[in-house]
Amino acid sequence: MNYFVVLAEELHFRRAAERLHIAQPGLSQQIKVLEREVGATLLERSTGGVTLTQAGQVLLDEGTSLLQEVNRVTERVRAAAAGRTGLLRIVHSRSLAEGLPDELVRTFKHNHPDAEIAVESAWTSRNMAMLRSGEADAAFLRLPLVGSDDLQVLALGATELVVALPASHPLTARRTLHFADLRGADILSWPREQAPGYYDQIQLTVWGDEPPTPVATEPDPEHLLAAVAQGVGLCIMDSQRAHKLRPRGVVLRRFTRPALTGDFGVAWNPNRRSPLLDAFEAHCRAHMAQVP
Repeated sequence: MNYFVVLAEELHFRRAAERLHIAQPGLSQQIKVLEREVGATLLERSTGGVTLTQAGQVLLDEGTSLLQEVNRVTERVRAAAAGRTGLLRIVHSRSLAEGLPDELVRTFKHNHPDAEIAVESAWTSRNMAMLRSGEADAAFLRLPLVGSDDLQVLALGATELVVALPASHPLTARRTLHFADLRGADILSWPREQAPGYYDQIQLTVWGDEPPTPVATEPDPEHLLAAVAQGVGLCIMDSQRAHKLRPRGVVLRRFTRPALTGDFGVAWNPNRRSPLLDAFEAHCRAHMAQVP
């Protein structure tokens, strides 16, 4: 169809062939094939050029818009296949909503303006369940994971963890804390089932084989910090989240070097791939390749 439109615009086989970058006999053959398909003569040929028949004029009038629509659909198909369009559902970890995960999502959105990026947040175990059920395409998680053999995981880095204390707590008098300073203290925590691997790693690192029993558990950083402010106890949490959400009555203290850190990564379900997810994975891997 494109060959016919160009020829109808030029009304000359040689000039049309030059525009199309094909040999003139090839163009003539393509037009003959089209005439057989529509069952009508489309052009009157002469030594001076060509003129459109009435049937040819109808095809030009109707076919130009049809060709534009075909080209539009073709481009959309190619964009989808190349991972430039479509829907990508990403879920953040509630303990890790800023920093690198936020940067990766923001830059991916910028680089894929025609894609729809839906973002929400939950906790690590819920994020894994969403990947398995197809509710999410990619998820940021706290590492290490437990029971994740069916998922593909890309480690992205680590964030510093700090201690949130009531302003009246004696430990606020110290600039930094040792792990041993927390022994015997009233500890607040999130439920272990939210991220069991991450939870156990913190417990083992700080308290060894004598982990404390939390005096209370809270579902998210906001509620943990509120409980700290009320003097219920102290807790360990992500530094960025703690500084962003810290209410009045809460003091933050770092651990003595080396700092306590928590690993994180991004995961996806290898059985639920899409071109857009492939593009997001490549985006994350490209970023990691630039990290010294």
